[in-house]
Amino acid sequence: MVMCVVNGCDSKSKVYFTIMFHRIPTKDNERKNQWLAALNIDLRTPVESIKKWRVCSEHFAPEDYLENMDSYPYHSTPSKGYGHPNNLQSTDRTKWIITHDCLPQSTPQKSRPAALPAEFKVPLPLQRTSPAKTVMGIRPSAALAPTWTQLDPHNIESAGMDISSTSAFDISMCSEPAADPADTSFAPTSPSTSTTGSTSSSSGPLGGWKERKWMVNESKLMELFQKCSTCGTLMSEANQTIHTFCSRITVSFTCNNGHTGHWESCPNTRQMADNNLISAAATLFTGATYTDIAEWAGLMNLQIPKKSTFYNIQACYLIPVIDAAYKKQEYMVKARLISQTLDGEGVQLCGDGRSDSPGHSCKYTTYSFMDDSSSQIVTFDLIQVSQATSSVAMEPMGFRKGLEKLLDEGLAIKVITTDRHPSIRKLMREEYTNIIHQFDPWHVAKGMKKKLVAASNRRNCKDLAPWVKSVSNHMWWSCCSSKGDATELHRRWTSILYHISGVHRWEDNGREYQCYHKELSPDQQQMKKWLSVDSPAYKALLEIVMDKRLLKDLQQMTLFKHTGQLEVFHNALLKYCPKRLHFEYAAMQARTMLAVMDHNENHSSSREQAKSAAGLPRHNVVFQKQSKQWIARPIYTKTTQEFRDGLMEGVFERRLDPTVKYKESASHVRIPRLPANIALQPKPSKEDVLRAYTSRFKGPSERL
Repeated sequence: MVMCVVNGCDSKSKVYFTIMFHRIPTKDNERKNQWLAALNIDLRTPVESIKKWRVCSEHFAPEDYLENMDSYPYHSTPSKGYGHPNNLQSTDRTKWIITHDCLPQSTPQKSRPAALPAEFKVPLPLQRTSPAKTVMGIRPSAALAPTWTQLDPHNIESAGMDISSTSAFDISMCSEPAADPADTSFAPTSPSTSTTGSTSSSSGPLGGWKERKWMVNESKLMELFQKCSTCGTLMSEANQTIHTFCSRITVSFTCNNGHTGHWESCPNTRQMADNNLISAAATLFTGATYTDIAEWAGLMNLQIPKKSTFYNIQACYLIPVIDAAYKKQEYMVKARLISQTLDGEGVQLCGDGRSDSPGHSCKYTTYSFMDDSSSQIVTFDLIQVSQATSSVAMEPMGFRKGLEKLLDEGLAIKVITTDRHPSIRKLMREEYTNIIHQFDPWHVAKGMKKKLVAASNRRNCKDLAPWVKSVSNHMWWSCCSSKGDATELHRRWTSILYHISGVHRWEDNGREYQCYHKELSPDQQQMKKWLSVDSPAYKALLEIVMDKRLLKDLQQMTLFKHTGQLEVFHNALLKYCPKRLHFEYAAMQARTMLAVMDHNENHSSSREQAKSAAGLPRHNVVFQKQSKQWIARPIYTKTTQEFRDGLMEGVFERRLDPTVKYKESASHVRIPRLPANIALQPKPSKEDVLRAYTSRFKGPSERL
């Protein structure tokens, strides 16, 4: 089966009987190059490959064929039958003879699309020189390879161009049809893709920030400016002026015949390259850092905005857009809770703080409040260490600030769940007595489990080790099943002391109780390693279970509230605000807002568990270092980040706003007045610091 080599053409010899297929001339090197240029094929392609290619008659105009074929000798006699010249009309007979025994005298035309969108980049039509006389007679000279320019659609008629005779830009030399996202049955046979005509079907409208982009080598880019797009004459580098700014490159050229042109690699928005805005926005909105992206681009020698340009764009456009989008979402979340308050329903929140570095040397602490019913972040406060007396005081300061803000806005807070931070506990006990304060069982169980592990590591308490996990699970069960009764929670928790010693029925305060598990058989009783009440292991357990502070904290765990979803949010926060990296206050605040919008988009409802092709729930088997056991973790569906599309649109809308002045502080987001640094004393001069500097690797004489 013979197929047409033109990209996007699906003509086949066994399907289209009335379409003729022409060979590419290989003996005449000049004509061969003209054909290859018109077909957008590399001129260095081996002749052996070219001989196998064919071009169908759909890409030729009637004037490309010679009507008088007497001067062309027949190299073979085709067989008679359907398609034989004697059975065809005169015009078809001429085409048949040309197809099998000779070649058209001009280069082929591009395939014609059915319609072009108004914003499409219209190509220049094939330009032909005046006819030239040859030995074979008068024939049209070869068509020049089409070149491309961006034209104003309103000036197409004035430019004298026939849109119907032009073709769309072929982005590759593959022969596969364009992928239509509306056609779910489309399945490409190779990793590469190709499109014919407008790429809007696969990448959205042309000209927008979602338009597809490609990495192009400079040498390949400059090949487009070797010939003039108007007359086809060669252009020298001396007549080309190249300007680059960050990710944009512009080329101005003049040919020997005086034709001029100007080309830009991307559109501009108020004289700023769109790709500079897009690359900077994509870096921040995805949680990446400029240092990482710059190193990646530097190794590839890919041109991106410089450091100063990136931070100017971030301060003037990106952070204000993030701030506006976050405040809009925060308003909607609070409006729902206020409506809930007006309906007489109390609001139940949980709060937790996260410091930017482990230990007591953090610079920032982010305290967040989450709605228990929807798992959405209601608000957060970013505290810098210079605002508090110490690093330890930052978390209660953020808690108080956020709680006061929510109460002032009219939220009737009924329950707040936190960890067992001493300052927050005191604050709730003394100043917010009308709010129920609950502790997260996970934090309590975690602290208790550490004590159990430490006790089981003693030489005479090894028998306690097999019971560590059971005691931790028993605390969760006690909080979950007590149904808000503090007395019942206390009784169920202390019942572990009977069970662990092998006693499953006992009497307390004149009443008889028993364990809630099923009755154990004699064999099960013998297999358990019960602890003797006189053993050191039992006494260590008794000390931990009956700890006065723990028993007191159990009274604030009756509602079985926990902050697990806040820990999920903190995990997302690590993506946007890594603990080991330093950010300025405005950037730290904006990145936290991004994490909030990401979390609220994906956790406003419970995420579904991913399923396999057979429809079974997916799990991942992992090994836990703490328990030293293999466990199965469910795999959930992937998260979405649709909020980023709105941020991108907002960036370009802000750039179009003439009142926003680039590099002016008035266009930046206002932040609290904070010290320039967290030092406790003024910054000395550089000369004084260098004068006092000494190295520990120098000897005493060198230090002097």
